[in-house]
Amino acid sequence: MARALARMTLGTCLPALVACNVTSPPGYTFAAETGTTATSSGESAADQDGVTPPFVTGSTDAAAVCGDGVIDPGEGCDDGNLEPDDGCDASCTPIAAVEWTYTHNGGAGKDDVACGVAIDGEGRVFVVGAEVVQSRDAWIVALAPDGHELWRKTIDSAGLDDAFADVVVDAAGRVFAAGHEELAPGLRSPVIRAFTGEGADLWKFSEPVAVAGASGIDGLAVADGALYSTGSEAGPQVRLAIRRHDPDSGVALWKTTTAASASHAYAGGIAEAGAQMIAAGAAELGGVLHPLLVRVEHDGTLVTTQIEAARAGAWSDVAPIGSEGEVLATGRIEPTPGAGFDVAVRRISGADEPRWSQTIDHVAGFDAGRGVAVGAGEAVFAAGAVTSESGDLEIFGALLSGPGELRWTHVNANAGLGLEDHGAAAAFGPGFVVLAGDEQVPGEGANVWVRRFRAE
Repeated sequence: MARALARMTLGTCLPALVACNVTSPPGYTFAAETGTTATSSGESAADQDGVTPPFVTGSTDAAAVCGDGVIDPGEGCDDGNLEPDDGCDASCTPIAAVEWTYTHNGGAGKDDVACGVAIDGEGRVFVVGAEVVQSRDAWIVALAPDGHELWRKTIDSAGLDDAFADVVVDAAGRVFAAGHEELAPGLRSPVIRAFTGEGADLWKFSEPVAVAGASGIDGLAVADGALYSTGSEAGPQVRLAIRRHDPDSGVALWKTTTAASASHAYAGGIAEAGAQMIAAGAAELGGVLHPLLVRVEHDGTLVTTQIEAARAGAWSDVAPIGSEGEVLATGRIEPTPGAGFDVAVRRISGADEPRWSQTIDHVAGFDAGRGVAVGAGEAVFAAGAVTSESGDLEIFGALLSGPGELRWTHVNANAGLGLEDHGAAAAFGPGFVVLAGDEQVPGEGANVWVRRFRAE
């Protein structure tokens, strides 16, 4: 049934959209695509679940001894012990090394989600999303490097629907959080709020809208001495919008919009690509979403729009890599029509040519990448959601090398049928990587979920 539903029209899917920011399909998934309806705490590493890549094998050499500190033929690692969750498991297979997990329940027993994450030069982790109190409110928290809360804010603009979808930190330590605010029923405006690293308000950008629908900001990037945003702009034809902002005031210096010669164009993330900016998203062709890349100059001139018309799917996020204008994109791709979606990670040249592509089909069903980050040595981390053997969606993370080698994967196996979880965002810090999303808890709805791993 899910495979048939994946080919349904966009209009059929929209009422079932589950999103951090309901402005844009690429960021979250359609219930119709998945075939489903869609107190803060710490957790020790001993409580974690990890899943290693099925193609990584343990030792087959009769002389090899796992745990002796020597990497023998057939061993992917050997750290001298058989402890779990420390980066090398008891079969000498590389796995995720979990350092801590943070969760947050907004208290109303309803859905609270993390949608974006960023890390500053001090190793502090900034997470944004939304929590439900009386209405849905935009939400931001700052975590210390050890995972404890430093400060937290909720923002309710007019008692309606507000949410943050992304967050970035600049070299000066300023924190920029973006998403949408609903100032009148059905009228959602794009919004950016700036804070100090200690949580003090700096400025707010908001753009009035005249058309009801899903307008907002889905991605942010700091580049060329400016702040860039991308989002979807509602109207009879939804358009992908890119803005350049003054980071000192939030003022939009220019805005470029495009539908990319499609019925509608939706935004995902944005990144610097050499002397240009590249926005990732999805274009609707014949009622089906397809991956979309849009390039603009730093002055807003539209350079190219590229739709992958041969495959259904969407790009959810994009990050710069290397020094030649290359980027990493992640999202979901349907390898064969009707076969379901896989997590997709692709390195793309400055000429929009694929350097390599990695698709991950965890078990079967619907899998999707939703956030991507690049760290030291061109390490790549993709965040998303995969379908488990029970048929539920689970939080997913994958560490890859710059050339595209898959090092390890991690799945947060949430016990209990019918509990849908999502990984949403990733960010690297010095020696570590953070994965953020939401995990359903019986009786509480979705809770914010943030996990830190060693980046190795």
